[in-house]
Amino acid sequence: MTYPFGDMASKAKSEAVRRTPGTGTMRERPQRSGRWQLRAFAGVDELTGKPRQVTKTFVGTEAKARVALARFVTEVNDGKIEPSTATVGQLLDEWLDAASVTQRPRTLEENRRKVDHRIRPKLGSLKLSKLTPALLDRAYREWLDEGLAPATVHKYHAIISAACRQGAKWGWLTSAPTERATPPRVERKEMVVPTPERLTALLKVADGDDPVMATAVALAALTGARRGELVALRWSDVDLSAGSVRIARSLTVASGEQHTGPTKTHAARLLALDPVGVEMLRRRWRYMEEVSERAESPLAADPYVLSYNANGAAPVSPDTLTHRFAKLCHDMEMPALKRLRRKAPKATRVDLAPKDQWPYRFHDLRHFSVTTLIAAGVDVRTVAERHGHARATMTLDRYAHALPERDRAAAALLGDVLDL
Repeated sequence: MTYPFGDMASKAKSEAVRRTPGTGTMRERPQRSGRWQLRAFAGVDELTGKPRQVTKTFVGTEAKARVALARFVTEVNDGKIEPSTATVGQLLDEWLDAASVTQRPRTLEENRRKVDHRIRPKLGSLKLSKLTPALLDRAYREWLDEGLAPATVHKYHAIISAACRQGAKWGWLTSAPTERATPPRVERKEMVVPTPERLTALLKVADGDDPVMATAVALAALTGARRGELVALRWSDVDLSAGSVRIARSLTVASGEQHTGPTKTHAARLLALDPVGVEMLRRRWRYMEEVSERAESPLAADPYVLSYNANGAAPVSPDTLTHRFAKLCHDMEMPALKRLRRKAPKATRVDLAPKDQWPYRFHDLRHFSVTTLIAAGVDVRTVAERHGHARATMTLDRYAHALPERDRAAAALLGDVLDL
């Protein structure tokens, strides 16, 4: 809820207040009962002509927050607080507030958690004018010394960097100090991609134990769609006659609530399905009809392709795909692990021979789709478009390991042409 400072009866009055020095607003942050954002208007920036605002966070009851807002507005009006003396915490709060319009709920929730858990305690009270590259580098080193992974620290750097860039646009900073900081280098992990034989084995086990999971695995491998895109699929997105599926939405979960929005690139894509994929979806539809009939629960008007409900009205959660796929891989390892434990009772899966390990994540099915197509010689732009990559260069950079076979084929082609 947003509470204006003063009694306003209309939107017009509210707009007037926001543009009048010495006024302010307060709002309780989503999912954060008792945590309020106070905002005071501090005039107009002489350079940009845009309103200048100062924010701070207050924890307490609504009544106390109103008193704190009045005091805060007075301090700003008296010149005791200027935007130039804003803290890192205030900038982060304002950046998160602005990002709530553009970021996915799950992304916003994760960013807010990282800010509150690590970044604010370390840097929140620091004035922006004191935030230097050297100080940032020291914070990065301290986080590493605390045992955080370089990839985690790099994510904190990305959040601070995004907030500082926005702060520079707002006139809170002359430039983003993060541009001259040195976050830890992140070593890209070697991609683990299941072979076609292993993928077939996974599908056979899943088909007998969990038909929904079997469909999800097959679709992920055949289309390369992200898990959020898969669980958002409805049967209206599928055209079995044309042999195509439309990826137009993505489903995420934040604070226990499901949110459906556009795909990661905000663009829909129409993907062709081969006869194997078409037949797999035909079987899925027949299965859903049988379950619906047995349960005496008519299918929803536009059911989800992946649903554990008899009527298909509710989608599978993205996290459910992750957890059930992990269990599937765990079950594939159990026979070898049981044999090993006869000799070494305390053995764990890490003690298994590589050939007996199934170290795959659900997202690796997307990697399987991309690498298989690139290795087969499909042009990179087509692969990028099929998988919803924003740029073909990203596909090349991420999946360069799949190119050697194409290079070998190119060399053979040149040799045939020259005929030396």
